[in-house]
Amino acid sequence: MLNKLITRIVRKRSEIVISRIMPYIKNAKKLIDIGSGMGDVAYLLRKQGKSVTAVDVADFHGPRLVETIIYDGRKLPFSDKYFDTALLLMVLHHTPDPKIVFLEAARVAKEIVLIETSFTTPVNKFFTVLSDALGNLRFEAFWSSYKSDNEWRKFISENGFGIIDSVKYQDTNFGLPFLHIAYHLKKKR
Repeated sequence: MLNKLITRIVRKRSEIVISRIMPYIKNAKKLIDIGSGMGDVAYLLRKQGKSVTAVDVADFHGPRLVETIIYDGRKLPFSDKYFDTALLLMVLHHTPDPKIVFLEAARVAKEIVLIETSFTTPVNKFFTVLSDALGNLRFEAFWSSYKSDNEWRKFISENGFGIIDSVKYQDTNFGLPFLHIAYHLKKKR
């Protein structure tokens, strides 16, 4: 009963996320969803015929809808460029060092689709981190892992990637404005 309720709540968000990433993954055959949480996005993408491998760290506190490979948050158990696309969907700001996760995604996939929670002002950052912590029932926040659009763009570039496309989405969380930014990334030549 509880799993059904949680799935129902998460499903709407997952459908929104998929609508936002679908233009970037329509030709991808083999995907990895890093930080997959419940696996609802992977589950829905599989229903659409995509081959998706879900991976996450062991400390996730919810039910899993798909078989999930547990890894240490540092080294993915796959060879270089094994996947067409790595999905990093609202994950990097939950890590103490986003660069480690990002570079592993870059190693195992030919391109990256990134959606990140962002902010526009210091006050907005405070409320973003607070509402994100409450929404995820995770009170350990990595304040320096939340970045503005300009900071994400700098991070992406410094780590060897170019932005093919980017779209900002004004969402709400607990009635507060919440900025999500989708980035379609390819390795610089």
